[in-house]
Amino acid sequence: MGEVYSSGDVIVTLAGLFDANPSAIEYGYEYAHEYAKGISPKITLPLDVVAEFEKIAPNGDIAKIRPFPINITFTNAENEIIHDLVIAKFKGNKRSVTNDGELENEYELFTLDVQLNIGL
Repeated sequence: MGEVYSSGDVIVTLAGLFDANPSAIEYGYEYAHEYAKGISPKITLPLDVVAEFEKIAPNGDIAKIRPFPINITFTNAENEIIHDLVIAKFKGNKRSVTNDGELENEYELFTLDVQLNIGL
């Protein structure tokens, strides 16, 4: 039957931070009917990872960090290694703390490029 793969098999390197451990990442692109290309990614990160970015950001504002690479690597059901590359920057920053103890936030990204299955 093959192996079972999960999000734990995905490695995300965010601006040089190896295995940033997001609980979710969503990226892709779409074409409008006009001559315009829309790219709409987002990433959900633990607040401790975001705090590391705030330390290096101008005045702690992660939206002011220059665009950075996001490398996503995983193995598909056929044991092929898939490697995607997104060049993006944060659109803003926020805090959200809930009573279930999850200290993470979903961040929208301003994306310059998405390259799917580019190989290693």
